[in-house]
Amino acid sequence: MNFGFNSNVRVGEAMYHVQTEDRGPSHPFLDTVVYAAGRVIYKRSTSYEKFARGTEAAALAKKLHERLSQQHRDVIAELEAGTLAIHGKEKAPPVAEDGDTHGGFDVRLLNPKSWFAAGNVILEIELCEKNSQKRVGGADVEACLEHDKQRIPCAEVRTNTKGCATLKFPMPANVTEGSSLVVRATDVSRYGELRFRLKSKPREKTAAPVSQ
Repeated sequence: MNFGFNSNVRVGEAMYHVQTEDRGPSHPFLDTVVYAAGRVIYKRSTSYEKFARGTEAAALAKKLHERLSQQHRDVIAELEAGTLAIHGKEKAPPVAEDGDTHGGFDVRLLNPKSWFAAGNVILEIELCEKNSQKRVGGADVEACLEHDKQRIPCAEVRTNTKGCATLKFPMPANVTEGSSLVVRATDVSRYGELRFRLKSKPREKTAAPVSQ
């Protein structure tokens, strides 16, 4: 089913990124991960394998969406209240609101003028460490569409030894104006993202990166 939520949450002077997603039938878990400054500081994983057995697909999708949303809200509420069991209870350094994380990953689009053609998206991505600019291999990179806190996964791949990856997928025909095309990269302990704002009907050169 693969859907999820993403939120940037400010607590005092710190900014956290909270990501909750359904891992799908092959790995029936609802996972919520909290990032601070590119590091994973908390993870909550809830199995729904038993719950899914014998449940009709439509009913299951509705229930999972409700549970996913509730888990996302619960973690955010605990984070804001200061009751979340953050690793080491360390104070998180400030993080930029657009998802840019100091000490995390620098996600670069290598084909900004040719990423969209004939209804298909091809994203040539290069992943580097922010501080050293060293290319990062073996990291998970995913592309998704976001609108009104809803998330639609599109493609997922890992970077090669040179820190490069190619994400390919057809652009949905009913893309809503104001949707964002988001590329996220993580190796569990670090995080980075690249975000584009889409017009109602994407054409070549119609997506503009959000400034970071």
